[in-house]
Amino acid sequence: MRRKVNKMGKTKFINLGLIAILIVGIVFISGCVQEQGQTGTPPEKTQTPQTPQATTSKYSPANINLFASAKEGEVIRFYFLLEDANGRNTPGDGHVKVEIFDDLSNSLYYKEFDVKASEFVDYQFKLTGQGIGKAYEWRVPISEIKKGVSSFGFGRAVLTFVTPGGKELHAEDTMVPIPTYTEEELVQMAEEEYNKNAITVNKKIRKGNFEVTVTKAGFFSPYEWGEKKQYFRVDMEVKNVGSESDYFSPSGMAIIDDQGNQYESTFGGTLDTFSKIYPGVTKKGYVLFEGVPTSATSVKLVFELGYDENFNPYLFEYNLDLK
Repeated sequence: MRRKVNKMGKTKFINLGLIAILIVGIVFISGCVQEQGQTGTPPEKTQTPQTPQATTSKYSPANINLFASAKEGEVIRFYFLLEDANGRNTPGDGHVKVEIFDDLSNSLYYKEFDVKASEFVDYQFKLTGQGIGKAYEWRVPISEIKKGVSSFGFGRAVLTFVTPGGKELHAEDTMVPIPTYTEEELVQMAEEEYNKNAITVNKKIRKGNFEVTVTKAGFFSPYEWGEKKQYFRVDMEVKNVGSESDYFSPSGMAIIDDQGNQYESTFGGTLDTFSKIYPGVTKKGYVLFEGVPTSATSVKLVFELGYDENFNPYLFEYNLDLK
């Protein structure tokens, strides 16, 4: 007997085979396309422009914990320590500005320079050896610092530390040893300044036994105990033109400005206003007045000296044009 073949089953088998072949072909073609994409030139990518970033540092100094100095021979050793926001010692990159002033705020020294965190060193007190953290140190020759005015030989150093982010940290050291002017040099400087700016007067008045000449006048700024004072100064020559000795003892000596304000004489002048002068002798010196405004364009010097035959005091008046 022959076996009958089911046509429907045969057709179904053929269709399933074709589908399987198609699937394998698609997978093969897909794999070839993928492999070709990997070995070929990749498509060009569009790059997004990068926004410039501010300079940053892994260190975050928030304050200058200590700034100090010490004189060692002919140099001054400066050092400072930084700390973060939590008060912990830290080194740091930055830009340093340092300026030294005297008692009158005259600038004696200025310098700027960059520092790196790697340049900070372990620091300790020399006397005790106690470590105080990472510090930056540099040295300044005293010869590079100008002479200044100071009562005790110390100046003031101002330190500015600028972080990479632009933040400014500030500190001061008020005990910086500085070269200072001698008393003689200060006197000479004040005298030279006065002579340069004073007006020449040369006005002479003769009454009784005295001939008093005002030679110069102007503002005078001597240095007193680390301060620059301000006076109005009148230079005079006093001569006894009488036949016998007499006391030079003016009374009521004052300056009257162009606004009608009066200013009395004060201590510190070199003219002795109570002295016995012999006939033919001339004494020279100056008298000081406090409070006269530098804006005054003219003033009057007045005082009384000696008496006439009616026992009325002689009045000496000098109009001084300060323009």
